[in-house]
Amino acid sequence: MDVRASERIWWACMAAFVVLFGWTASALAGSPRDHVEEKTEAVAAVLAKPDSSVRTQELAEVVEESLDLEYLASRALGDHWTQRSPAEREEFMSLLQRLLQGNYEDRLAGRKMGDDYEVDFEQAQVRGERAFVAATVTKDDTEKSLVYRLRRDGESWKIYDLVIDDISLEETYRDGYVPIIEEQGWEELIRRMEERLEELEGRSD
Repeated sequence: MDVRASERIWWACMAAFVVLFGWTASALAGSPRDHVEEKTEAVAAVLAKPDSSVRTQELAEVVEESLDLEYLASRALGDHWTQRSPAEREEFMSLLQRLLQGNYEDRLAGRKMGDDYEVDFEQAQVRGERAFVAATVTKDDTEKSLVYRLRRDGESWKIYDLVIDDISLEETYRDGYVPIIEEQGWEELIRRMEERLEELEGRSD
């Protein structure tokens, strides 16, 4: 991916981690914004924890519960996703989740809300089975406008996309992954994801 794509993913990680605890099964008990704000302190506590297997496991559980990665993958990859076997999809999803976790830990570990960054949320807009929450993340006197896209999943909400400076995470994955698949094949995409994961996990050793 190019530098701009990497930067968008950095801000997406910053934004998504702030609200990951928010989009669990109790999300429909109040407005999406209220629920996010209630969970901010819980997220800050996780960010402040030292590196450990426990923190990594907590992060894995939060990512799995909160982000609709399969829906995101299906939208980003389109026909390339529907053509994959169940085993290929499972492998891709596992790598994607681990890459997100690796990015969180590589870029956000030790950062504290209020000290290192601020997040201001606007009122949610709910349109049928979809919800949108606008927010502003401020870090080092730099502001980024974000929009969280969510879809109703049974009795809960799940984030399936983030829009940063009018560019969505879905678009970033589509632009970064689809050309690799079309030019060099699915196996090459998996190889590159594995290579990137090794880099991230190597930094945490």
